[in-house]
Amino acid sequence: MAELVARTVREAARPLNTIIVGYQVKGYPYAEAGPSFVHSLRNGLNQVYSENFILAAADLPFLEVESVQEVVAAANLEMALNYPIVRSEACAERFPDMKRTTLRIREGHFTGGNIAVANKKWLETVFPVLERAYSNRKKPMALAQQLGLGTLCRVLWGRIVPSSLPLRTLEDAASRFLKAPVRAIVTNRADVGADVDTLEQYESAVKALSSQA
Repeated sequence: MAELVARTVREAARPLNTIIVGYQVKGYPYAEAGPSFVHSLRNGLNQVYSENFILAAADLPFLEVESVQEVVAAANLEMALNYPIVRSEACAERFPDMKRTTLRIREGHFTGGNIAVANKKWLETVFPVLERAYSNRKKPMALAQQLGLGTLCRVLWGRIVPSSLPLRTLEDAASRFLKAPVRAIVTNRADVGADVDTLEQYESAVKALSSQA
């Protein structure tokens, strides 16, 4: 999967270089994995010399060139982090057997993406906070609690009345939390959110890939 993701990102972002962290793949620069996500990110960033870069998880077996390009085109390069959120109905339509963690807000029902467009200088200032947020990325309530009591209350109420929780509120809360500007990118590209974290998701991915063969 790491090679597949690297190949997809390289094709989408030519002529930029593609660095793989933690996996040695012939033809790609390599950085050692660290003891945590943030340490691995630091190691990769040591080989990044551009102001902005694409950050992609290695467990995205369905990632498509067009999806990466869409996220990059929609990104605001002045932001510390541009993070795609995928409409749940798009995921359910394309990957009906793959369960995803979702959150309902005013604009719809979403799951998190697994690529981002980031600013190197901004990101280097928020490593400790980013590590805590990343550890809770599959736990909407825990993440909301990190974002603050007010946001937590809005998320809880939003579960009852989704129209009361706009996306802008979460963007502002995330920006305050990181002390850096964050922007969400709404997309229907289900492959961006189809990562493989569990045995069940792995089995679903194998089934889906086999049907495409």
